[in-house]
Amino acid sequence: MGSKSRFSGVQYNLLSNRSKEDGAMSYIITDHESDEDYTLFELKKSSKSDTPIGKNGTTKKSCDKEDMDLTYTVEDAVEAIGMGWFQLRMYIVCGTITGSDALEMMLLAVLSPVVRCEWTLTDSQVAFVTTVVFIGMGISSPLLGICGDKYGRKSTLFIVTISIGYFGLLASSSPSYYWLLFLRAMVGVGMGGAPHGTSLLSEYIPRKQRAKMLIAGQVFWVSGVMFEILLACLVIPYFGWRWLLVASAIPGICAALGLLTIPESARYLLAAGHRNKVIQILEHGAKVNGSKLPKGRLVASKEETRGQFSNLFSKEYKRATLQLWFLWFNMGFFYYGVVLISTEILRKYNESGQGHFDCHCRFLSTKDYTTMLIGTVGEFAFLPLNWLLIDWLGRRKNAGILMLLGSLFVVLLQFDMPRMLFTVILFGVRGVSSAFGNLLYIYSSEIYPTTIRTLGMGTASAWARAGAMATPFVAQVLSSYSVTAACCLYAVICLLCSICGFFMPIETMGRVLPQSVHNDFEMEEMRPSLKDEFDSTEESEEEHL
Repeated sequence: MGSKSRFSGVQYNLLSNRSKEDGAMSYIITDHESDEDYTLFELKKSSKSDTPIGKNGTTKKSCDKEDMDLTYTVEDAVEAIGMGWFQLRMYIVCGTITGSDALEMMLLAVLSPVVRCEWTLTDSQVAFVTTVVFIGMGISSPLLGICGDKYGRKSTLFIVTISIGYFGLLASSSPSYYWLLFLRAMVGVGMGGAPHGTSLLSEYIPRKQRAKMLIAGQVFWVSGVMFEILLACLVIPYFGWRWLLVASAIPGICAALGLLTIPESARYLLAAGHRNKVIQILEHGAKVNGSKLPKGRLVASKEETRGQFSNLFSKEYKRATLQLWFLWFNMGFFYYGVVLISTEILRKYNESGQGHFDCHCRFLSTKDYTTMLIGTVGEFAFLPLNWLLIDWLGRRKNAGILMLLGSLFVVLLQFDMPRMLFTVILFGVRGVSSAFGNLLYIYSSEIYPTTIRTLGMGTASAWARAGAMATPFVAQVLSSYSVTAACCLYAVICLLCSICGFFMPIETMGRVLPQSVHNDFEMEEMRPSLKDEFDSTEESEEEHL
């Protein structure tokens, strides 16, 4: 006699077989995803007791009917594993990816004054050196997002890091301006997938620590920016900009090697049907952290198409997607604009220009690098503040307040002032812009479900790159005519982002990461009572006997 039912969301056949020798009945579950048979119980007439039997008839240590009724999700497992060395290793590897991305970003600001002089470039040509990187990022971000959801976060990140390192090294030997544009664009293609590191890390962090750990990951970004400024100060005057490109590409290659030591996303693997791999990863994480997984069977959510673009505009996520695209576009426009315009303003502070005046050929001085370095420390200084506020005020209020402050700081940049006061204001505006960007990364990784998380991050990141494409023509071209006009434009952008941030549709503070788009996967619905099914089957057998 057989019956079909649902076991933790997986189709199985429940069979009762009566032994010819002793009349014992065994119950077998066939998992149609793996084509494996599991003998769960052997009921004997003599005792009517349940003997726990494992796969192929082997006895398990603690397996009773109550345990078989229990199920758990990846989210439950991550909460049970807790924080420990398992997450720390991923934190370092994913942080290295973030750091290599930051090196390449800051390189755009310190490289521009040098290539301007070497190849006698106009303001528009200098701006395009920056823009072409973001064009590559804008093209690759949604494509790599789809790859991350369909083929895995880890494999996509490996392509990303190799591309950054390889093309970064090739760019150091560029024979002309146009070769530099092409190779830097290819670096941008790799950089378009860098946010996937944040997505992968967020999926292994328990809910209460998630926001704080992701904010702590900002340390790698700020460290990368500061390291690039120090490299530029030490390398450019003595070895030239080509060796600076070589040094900046090395962390990307190191990150690629680090990826070999961390696991693939458990949520991705479960959505892809690789249940056994997920269990191995979670058991390893529990062992490393000295904890245990929940009792029961890992629950598989309803299988949905992964990486489907139309899901971003489902009724649950349409408004959130549109508002996030607006915020990401302006975050890229504002953050990178501040980095670039501060460099242009510092060049004007340097009165001892070199080269041709019509080329505006003025190198950054040691004082300029020092000012940039102190301004970057502002990103460090705002980390503890963001750490406290994001779980106190929530994501939406924090975003609104940060951009109000950003509007105030950027307006002040336009005024003539002593270098020391300019450094203080730059300190504030860099801290606010960085904190807002970090908050957006966290919010975007929390709001989207597993099936479209990296797609959502990738498309949103593409809009940030689009904003970054446009900002060089404000920070480097418009500012050469009027710094006031450029700063006022950035201030208006900040005000609009503040309003949008306050009115985001979903507050993700303390929210469980959703697994599917329609969120119809409810734990209580996916926990059938096996006891009732076994009891009814046993009664049918007794009637037959």
